[in-house]
Amino acid sequence: MRNILVTTDFSFDSYNALFYATQLYKNQKCTFHILHAYNNKSPLKEEYNSINKVDKLDDFLKLKAEEYLRETYHKIVSDNENNSLHNFITVSKHNNLENAIKNYVAKNQIYLIVMGSKGATGALNIFIGGNTIKVVKSGIHCPILCIPKQIDYHSISKIGYITSFKHSIEKLPLSILHSLITEHNASLNIIHICDDKSVQAFQEDNKELLIEYFQDCVPSFHNLPCDKTKAQTVSNFAKKEALSLLTMCYYKHNILDSLFREPVILDLSIYTEIPLLILPS
Repeated sequence: MRNILVTTDFSFDSYNALFYATQLYKNQKCTFHILHAYNNKSPLKEEYNSINKVDKLDDFLKLKAEEYLRETYHKIVSDNENNSLHNFITVSKHNNLENAIKNYVAKNQIYLIVMGSKGATGALNIFIGGNTIKVVKSGIHCPILCIPKQIDYHSISKIGYITSFKHSIEKLPLSILHSLITEHNASLNIIHICDDKSVQAFQEDNKELLIEYFQDCVPSFHNLPCDKTKAQTVSNFAKKEALSLLTMCYYKHNILDSLFREPVILDLSIYTEIPLLILPS
């Protein structure tokens, strides 16, 4: 049984991420933990401000969260066609989203965190949303699947894994990636972006270990010359190869970290079309 944590702010995007997760693991036994975190900055506060303030804000937010979680529960059970392999748990926490997730993951055996790209605020905030960025950078040791806004679920057939070969696979949580490949009979494209520096011996060693780990998946390797930016290089390759999922590990100062800071990400349409699986380092 896999425990999958899905965050929600009751927006269409967050529900879409929840539905996507149920389809991705349609044939696997899973419990989906649907988490809503609220505080005085909650989008639900707008409803409180628009009515007579009979209840205290915290009480109002708690009641509204529980009401909307019930609605979400009934909707996903129906849309999921009462899949007997799936269970759903709803959870509301008075906290900011980052801390609510960290605390919940620490107390429960969470296999994967799923987040929508943008929330109810509709803020134009980078390609996977400000909340997701905060969660990734907080050091939560759990894979995070980022679902772009309003994409439909399509079977996972081609997966791209971006690596510099600078880190030993012994320290990487690659089992979830391996499982996705085998469960969906997907192909694995290992992507290395070339820079001006020559490949070191330890990188070659790590590449061989990667080949051995994924030998039953028969991976293909792609050494890509860098375009104007590494982000644009990834974007162009993903479009050309019609990848259905991108995967990378998060390290400080790697390509993903730079994507969080570079303005160029605002121009990358690829990240509004392809889910991104972020593995913790």
